[in-house]
Amino acid sequence: MKSVILHILFLLLATTPIHARTWTDTKGKTIEAMVVKVNPNKTVKLKTTQGKVVTVPFSTFAEKDIQYLEGLLLQEKRGALHEVPWSKLNEIFKVPVWKDAFLWDDSTAETGKRMGLNMESRTDFMENYRSYPLGRGKILNEPVYAVALYGGATCADSISFIFLNQGDIPRGTDPDEIADQIEESGTRIHDQLTPLLGEPERDSLGKGDLREKVWRWDWNSHALMLSIQDGKYTALRIMPTDRADRSGRIAKLKDDALKKRMGSCVERRPNGDVIIGNIPMIDQGPKGYCAPATWERYLRYMDIPVDMYLLALAADTSQEGTTSQAMFDATGNIISSNGRKLSTSDTTLTLKSISMQINKGLPIMWSLYSTPSFQKAANDATAKRKGVKIGPSGQVEDQRGGGHLCLIIGYNKTTEEVAISDSWGTKFAERWVSLSAVQEASTETREFDGEKISLKRSWSIIKW
Repeated sequence: MKSVILHILFLLLATTPIHARTWTDTKGKTIEAMVVKVNPNKTVKLKTTQGKVVTVPFSTFAEKDIQYLEGLLLQEKRGALHEVPWSKLNEIFKVPVWKDAFLWDDSTAETGKRMGLNMESRTDFMENYRSYPLGRGKILNEPVYAVALYGGATCADSISFIFLNQGDIPRGTDPDEIADQIEESGTRIHDQLTPLLGEPERDSLGKGDLREKVWRWDWNSHALMLSIQDGKYTALRIMPTDRADRSGRIAKLKDDALKKRMGSCVERRPNGDVIIGNIPMIDQGPKGYCAPATWERYLRYMDIPVDMYLLALAADTSQEGTTSQAMFDATGNIISSNGRKLSTSDTTLTLKSISMQINKGLPIMWSLYSTPSFQKAANDATAKRKGVKIGPSGQVEDQRGGGHLCLIIGYNKTTEEVAISDSWGTKFAERWVSLSAVQEASTETREFDGEKISLKRSWSIIKW
């Protein structure tokens, strides 16, 4: 039947209309025709030179023409395209963010490769890419310090450019100088985008302590949102306009579905290891952002997308780090607004208390007093298991003792070991250490007026 329809169509199209294009059928035959209308049922109306209209299915044509028709259908659903072409945006961004007028149907991997980013993490449910140019590269003619691309199981869903951030600026820089640099950087980006995309609207992202005021430009279902946070950072975030209309929130996964998904992430290995998989990696980079980065990992695992820079802003994180209470307060609002609660305890961690959470697919946010000897013990125990030497992380935890935050993601009752996960890149996504070392690191000894006092560190979980 399809061949009969196409044969009739070829007979009717004797000459070339003004706006015709060349079409190729599945057998390689070509013809010229003009599109009148593409229909949701994947048929297309084509106009003949005699003024007659013939409707044929997309499947009549070769793959490249089918893709062209599907593109027209998608464009019709989205409405008219912005007058500024995607190629112009790539030109001023100085990086190939777009390959066409719609980013959100591009695969995350393809987009990350196109933008020259390194894969940071891939789970069954999400994928992310990141790089730390640290001011050596430029976006929109401004030095960029960090670039992050996030996606779901298949397609890209947001991009963040961090231009200046107090955590990335060299230690010892005057705070007033940092504030001036951040303000000036944001102003230059604003002044570069405005002539191209028009005057932006004032909008906001997030909620409560995580709320930030932004300048917003809309372009072809993309919201470009510029955030200039006084003395903290300048950032440009790109996300779908419908998500921006919800202040950056995504459609919430139902509780039963999330519990089922988390349960499916628990892996039981033949050697007795019980461990949670599918926890995304967020690399904190060369700054004291272990708390914001680790909380971002936990929240994204719980289907609550957040940004470590926003968490750092809310908790007043500095290059030296974050206090546990400040981060607890900062995350509490977003956790409760997503129908969850944060439960914290300072009871001694045992294999029983750890296994109760891990068996349900719940990671444990662990606050510890980290020392170089603890880090070496974790590296050595993991190296013994894997038969591969693990070197230092390059973070301050290798050189001196201090407060730290990481995830407990597994246990082994036979070997009495605990699996921890640090936000320092994939090499540190799973390390093992003895339970006794975990218990020792959960207590910090301080001296007050000549008297030594033991302080217990806390651990937290997100629950319903």
